[in-house]
Amino acid sequence: MNGHSGVQRYQEADIQSVSPEKLLVLLYEKMADDLLQARRAITVGNRVAMADRVTHSQQIIAELHSALDHSVGGEIAANLESLYDYLFHEHLEVLLDQDLTHVDNCLAVITPLLTAWRAIPHGTVEETGRSQTLQTVSA
Repeated sequence: MNGHSGVQRYQEADIQSVSPEKLLVLLYEKMADDLLQARRAITVGNRVAMADRVTHSQQIIAELHSALDHSVGGEIAANLESLYDYLFHEHLEVLLDQDLTHVDNCLAVITPLLTAWRAIPHGTVEETGRSQTLQTVSA
């Protein structure tokens, strides 16, 4: 067994033990970091690096979008879906025209969401899911 696979198993176990709130914070932080790196790449004319970072950020959006649970999230899930659709479209625009305005538009959406997720106490997402399940079962 090589050392790399041990590190990879540790990282996977570490991620699996993270609360849903912390995982969302990590994903939003990575999206923001990807976009800042894409912004720098655009300013120096590095299209390959820009495309790599924008595509990675777009993959995160796709995962967040697919993880939405409308039966639990209701209106919040619907609002997030609209935001994720907007972000995905803006990412496509960045890839097409490399206009920094689209990067800034994405950051303007992601930054307050990141701030909000950072403020949510640990265990809130799990408790909300349990409360919804109990309401559904008792109805």
